[in-house]
Amino acid sequence: MKKISFIGLMIVILTGCRNESKQAVNNAAETPEKDSPIINIKPAEENNTIPESKKLPVLKNCTEKTIEYGSEQECLFTGSTIEEVYHTTIKEKEVEKAELLLTELPKQNIEKEINKDGLDFINYTVSSGKIEIEFLFAGGVTTLEMEQQGKNVKRTIIHSAD
Repeated sequence: MKKISFIGLMIVILTGCRNESKQAVNNAAETPEKDSPIINIKPAEENNTIPESKKLPVLKNCTEKTIEYGSEQECLFTGSTIEEVYHTTIKEKEVEKAELLLTELPKQNIEKEINKDGLDFINYTVSSGKIEIEFLFAGGVTTLEMEQQGKNVKRTIIHSAD
């Protein structure tokens, strides 16, 4: 019984000493004393499994406004294509149920039946330099419009109630 108590006490003491030494190192790195040398301690780099994209981020300028029975967000993506904006919209989940969109933009008009979680249909209306995607929910419609304007893309997301 004495041995077990002694071992437990030693573990507590050693653990306490380790935590105090870590705190002392962190405090020394944060606030060095006047006469002590400055020590730069870099945190260990984490192993990120997500590969970094070599593309520069797309610059966008957005405005939001409230419209009758809904809202509208208009963004201008500079130096982009409709395809890039479409993939960014899906990736960043800018619209509800974005994960249900087609992986690639269609070349012609398509109606995709969903009937899942209140979403009935997704309609794609394709024209030259412009695409309109409507999410038909049981309680309203969300419209995603993307239009190529020279080297820029104007994306409009409109949330409308029934």
